[in-house]
Amino acid sequence: MSDAAGLTGPAQQFINDMTAVGATARADGPRILYDVVAVGGALSGQTVTTGVSMSEVLSWPMVPPHWIHLPDSVTFSETNMDEIDCQPGWKRHSRDFSYTDMSIPPALAWLRHVRGFLSIAIRKAA
Repeated sequence: MSDAAGLTGPAQQFINDMTAVGATARADGPRILYDVVAVGGALSGQTVTTGVSMSEVLSWPMVPPHWIHLPDSVTFSETNMDEIDCQPGWKRHSRDFSYTDMSIPPALAWLRHVRGFLSIAIRKAA
């Protein structure tokens, strides 16, 4: 479901920026979903739909998001998680991220961060 009506400037910019770096992004209720190809670990080579809460990108690109939304089938040995702004069957995982390399676009840095996080997934339920 795409719901682009009423997007804030930063939310629309996050969508545009993520799409520009190869992670097709779209609004979905209180979150933005985007597709990421996992580059390592148990999910290597698989396209994983992930997301972020709209409220987390209100200061994009000055302040990067913190939480990563993933389907329940993607699990980790250790992470803080909850279900705020998540669709049914999803959880959001707490992942600290400090964007310090100003030589690359913020969306590319965020995409690399998410890919790195996916590389430590321990299993994907059937």
